[in-house]
Amino acid sequence: MSSDSTIIFSDSTTYHSNDSSMFILKNLGDPSHLINIDSSMRATWRIDTLAFYAADSAGKPVYTNLYHGHFLHPANDHPLAKTGTSPDWFFPILLLVLSIYAALRIFYTKYFSQMVLAFVNNNLTNQIVRDENILVQRTSTYLSLVFNLIAALFLYLISLHYGWNLGGVGTGFNRFLFFAVLISFVYALKFLVLKISGRLFNLEREMATYIFNTFLINNILGIVLLPFIFLMAYNQVVSTQWFIVLGLSIVGLAFGYRIFRGILIGLSTSTFSLLYLFLYLCTLEIAPLMILIRIMWS
Repeated sequence: MSSDSTIIFSDSTTYHSNDSSMFILKNLGDPSHLINIDSSMRATWRIDTLAFYAADSAGKPVYTNLYHGHFLHPANDHPLAKTGTSPDWFFPILLLVLSIYAALRIFYTKYFSQMVLAFVNNNLTNQIVRDENILVQRTSTYLSLVFNLIAALFLYLISLHYGWNLGGVGTGFNRFLFFAVLISFVYALKFLVLKISGRLFNLEREMATYIFNTFLINNILGIVLLPFIFLMAYNQVVSTQWFIVLGLSIVGLAFGYRIFRGILIGLSTSTFSLLYLFLYLCTLEIAPLMILIRIMWS
């Protein structure tokens, strides 16, 4: 056969025709059926998802247009910026959090499991406080570090979503550091006040139990909030607002559960006073929370 005309298929198969005519396959499954087409015509056929273009040697070069004859029409003619919030430093912090969890799960399996069980077992919590196991305390310290990081990331994403104006803090890594330092300072100040109060009122054991409960609930809260952090930062389908609402609802439930366990600790004390409990809740729990909410949503 001569090479007067050429037909190139999408599977890179080339067929040549003789004289001034071209032969186009009528059926890919049966190449014995051919159609004689005049070479002066430019023909286009679509068989299933393949389109064939033919031209004679005197016309335009023969090519296969991969962007014609389909339903994948572009919605925009230029790249679109990613709408999520995931700066360069964000993923390494999440990777650090996951690494700490993995290390605790591998090297402190027993004590990590005890921490999780103590979340729902008040008797086990009291036993852990009485034993003062150094490995349990070390596990709790690592989990508290992770909670501070996760809580800071959670507040960081919420602040960007609602456009909080924090003065000269900025919207990058400095804002995350601001929240991390703020959370660490608030809890350090709170635990210091609780320690001093326990010594003044001769309630050191009860205060130690309550402090451990606070650590414990915060640690479990950090584990639960971690998937929400991933979804808020990288999800492109569901609105971030939904994850914020669900995350804050879980935080509210954890706060209520902590108050409930604090009441149980108080009821187990012979010198328990409802007045002192009410003053404590208003001074160190509810009032700081209300002030924080008022500042951030003002």
